[in-house]
Amino acid sequence: MSENRSGGLFRAAFTYTDAVLSDFESMYGQKKEISPAMRAVLGVLGAAGAIFFGYMLYRDGFQFVRVGYIVICAILLVVAFSGGNRRPDESTAKYRKYYQDKQATFTIDESGVEMHLEGQKQYARSKFREIYSLCDTDLCFYFVIKGKAYYILPKDSVEGGDADALKKYMEKKCGKRFMHYDTGSG
Repeated sequence: MSENRSGGLFRAAFTYTDAVLSDFESMYGQKKEISPAMRAVLGVLGAAGAIFFGYMLYRDGFQFVRVGYIVICAILLVVAFSGGNRRPDESTAKYRKYYQDKQATFTIDESGVEMHLEGQKQYARSKFREIYSLCDTDLCFYFVIKGKAYYILPKDSVEGGDADALKKYMEKKCGKRFMHYDTGSG
């Protein structure tokens, strides 16, 4: 694919709307959620491990390693029965506060991803190797760069190629596949 006239392979200019930020909130909630099947597996492993290592501890006497295994099993049980995505997290509220109705421009070229946000003197720039997760919905692309930091890019704003071309390009450059989330938008 050849570069466009401005030197970037892909470009985008858009405003962060309520629809885009609601899509992000939905995707983020799903990403944090632990599936019922995984909860069942964690519960069974936690209970079985606690019983087994508890019995071994009872039978053989105190051993620090076995106490450690029991603690790990207890953590598995807590995760299995916790509220999942109901855990408090201010990330989506921060994105809404700082991004709502702000204009953004993206450039994605051979050196990485660059984002300029209205009202910010600094811009965000990441090399492809710094992107550790690729996610998408029917409405947006999400490039996860660290912890809870996301580049949010509406698919319909992509220039220099269509959304499928950008998806293939990012997968190739990052060496990762997109994980799709169904948010009901799009």
